[in-house]
Amino acid sequence: MRGGVVGGTSALTAIAAHGLAQGMLPSTDTLMIVAAAAVAIGAVVGATPRLPTLPALLAGQGVVHVLLVVLTGHHHDLWSPSMAAAHSVGTLVALALITTYDAVARAVRRLSMPVRFVAGRPRRVVHAPRSRSASPAALLLFGSVGLRGPPLSLK
Repeated sequence: MRGGVVGGTSALTAIAAHGLAQGMLPSTDTLMIVAAAAVAIGAVVGATPRLPTLPALLAGQGVVHVLLVVLTGHHHDLWSPSMAAAHSVGTLVALALITTYDAVARAVRRLSMPVRFVAGRPRRVVHAPRSRSASPAALLLFGSVGLRGPPLSLK
């Protein structure tokens, strides 16, 4: 789960940061390659649970940035100061999103803890009186004959 969140958040914030720094936004085919890179980043993060989140996000921002620059053909945007600042802010936003996600997930887990069941005293069960009708049991089960008729007269 952590890998998917880190990969997806890293890719989304990298695309937003790239667009805010006047970089080219991805077309559909470029977006599919970026999505594949996000899946790869998520798989690496998921396979290495001791990998800290911040280096993973930095690597994700860098990989997505290079893919966007190379695939859109604007190589002059590769190392501009505005692009570096935008991707740095994108990394911090991704880190804030993941931290918020972690806090919300912990709260949900705490709230959804199972409640201990405390049994009370056993109650005495009162059985209903049996029907006086001489109807077959199958008719009683299907509701054909039962207590819906007029009261039984005792003569």
